[in-house]
Amino acid sequence: MSTPEPLTPIAVEAKLRHLVTELSQAQISLRQARDLEVDARHEHDRARRRALLSDKSPKVTRGGYTVAEQSAWVDDQCADLKFAADKAAVIREAAQDRLRVLLAQAEIVRSLGASVRQAFELAGAS
Repeated sequence: MSTPEPLTPIAVEAKLRHLVTELSQAQISLRQARDLEVDARHEHDRARRRALLSDKSPKVTRGGYTVAEQSAWVDDQCADLKFAADKAAVIREAAQDRLRVLLAQAEIVRSLGASVRQAFELAGAS
């Protein structure tokens, strides 16, 4: 295992600049994931309404189909779109997690930067 290079104020600044770029990219990814999630959810909702109002949809009647049977039929008709909406939600959550991780890393690097600056100031004063 190699020894890590010592941190300098310049190295910390470079890492912070890199993290700023990554944060910007993560924000764009999150925005896109949110848009895709909303689109997928709306597409699923539209398909549910179409299926429910379809002539093929089981009609709830006394002694006939139940609401649960009708709902199961509608869900079955829209299963692929439900899966796509669920998948879009997971992708959005992953994008949020990525952004949170980058924010935490930036905070750590910022704290390290303060320590490194202080160490270099003390070393220069000696």
